[in-house]
Amino acid sequence: MKIKFSNLGSIQETELDLRPLTVIIGPNNSNKTYIAYSIYGLWQSAAGSTRGINKIQNLAIKQEQEGTWSITLDDQLIELFIKDIEGTAKNFQRGILESFFQDSSHQLFDKTSFDIKVSREEVEDAINQLIEQETFVLTGELVLKISRQSNILYLKRQSINEEINNNHKLTYIEVGRPFDNIPSILFYLMVKQIIFPNAFPFPAERNAFINTYKMLANRRYKLLKQTQRELFSSSSTRQLDLLKEQGDIRYPQPVEDFLDFLSDIELQETTKINSSNKNEFQKLADEIEKQLQNKNKTNLKPTKLGGKEIKVLVKRGLEIDIYNASSSIKQLAPLLLYLRFRASKGDFLVIDEPEMNLHPESQAKLLEALSILVNLGVRILLTTHSPYIMAHLDNLVNGNHENPEILKRQCSYLYLQDERAFLPIDQVSAYEMKDNKLVSLHDPDYGIRWDTLSDVSVDIQQKFFQIYEAGQEKADETEE
Repeated sequence: MKIKFSNLGSIQETELDLRPLTVIIGPNNSNKTYIAYSIYGLWQSAAGSTRGINKIQNLAIKQEQEGTWSITLDDQLIELFIKDIEGTAKNFQRGILESFFQDSSHQLFDKTSFDIKVSREEVEDAINQLIEQETFVLTGELVLKISRQSNILYLKRQSINEEINNNHKLTYIEVGRPFDNIPSILFYLMVKQIIFPNAFPFPAERNAFINTYKMLANRRYKLLKQTQRELFSSSSTRQLDLLKEQGDIRYPQPVEDFLDFLSDIELQETTKINSSNKNEFQKLADEIEKQLQNKNKTNLKPTKLGGKEIKVLVKRGLEIDIYNASSSIKQLAPLLLYLRFRASKGDFLVIDEPEMNLHPESQAKLLEALSILVNLGVRILLTTHSPYIMAHLDNLVNGNHENPEILKRQCSYLYLQDERAFLPIDQVSAYEMKDNKLVSLHDPDYGIRWDTLSDVSVDIQQKFFQIYEAGQEKADETEE
């Protein structure tokens, strides 16, 4: 998936190839966060768009018999999804973008525009994944099964039964009208969901918000209720003035969505996780705690009044509040909560500066954990200033995937000693923000070059010799 950015901040035009792991480096104020947030917004916009529904209903979907329909998998169908996604990107501009970034100047994004290019292969892969999943529960009793014969897709409705319950992972879809009228719409929505699955932002502000999200949620509620009361007695202009006086809390949409993520995690019903029923994501959370938190465990705990709160188990019989934990534990808490209660294959994480508050070795360990997460099927975009992350990323793309024995031997030199931390180079995009453009760091001979960060280390070392020599010259002059 390729995304083109035009007139975004100081960027006139640049392009990014979004792969399973995408990394962006660059100096401060070089628009890395604008790019990361914009990709998140485009992703959300494309996932929620239904602009292609009318067109897909006009395609040749045929009822074969009672409860069975067929769709021809041809160029016209593939092109419908490609054009639909391209159109979504063009709509993500001006007023929508202004609201997304909460731009009070009303000028920052006047000329900003985006283009998304989804390949034919990506659409076909999504359809094939849909076929592999086989079963979707449409209501409590009806199931839709999708199969393929040559270039014909068959959608079959049937009643749920014990065999389906036991042998299939069921995906639930809400149906608000008789199914017979909308098989093509369901197919369209399910393909879009696979191309653009759930996205989760982890903004740079997460370290502070993990402490304050409850307070912010309560204040928002109070402001909302006061505004509603004002509606009965004030004009809309007075209403806006009131909000300004009260100091309304406004953040870019990714930050708001992160706060909602924390609140939703706390409110959701959770089953007790024990060693016998842990999935791969929950096991990875345990490994991160073992390797990066000295075995201190971060989890949700019920309160006496029926809610939940984030607690950190530091030793047997002693749990502390998250706001009393170290800064590294606070910064990792959202990721651990995601892995324990939300993570699913196909998710998309946007992480701004994952290295915050982490020791250099912990940064390298976290990168290995994130690479394992990519191999578990989660797409990740991260921005970073860390030379340790970039140096280790170059290590992780140099695994020998052609020879399992060699790869196993190589993984013994990793911090987590897990061969899933190795990623094929074609699964990784790495860019540097330079001269207001994204410049690829891929080198066919070297792997991933990250000279911008390594050059700073060399420059600092050179300054030591310059300062030392200048000091010696001064000392010699004094002696004379």
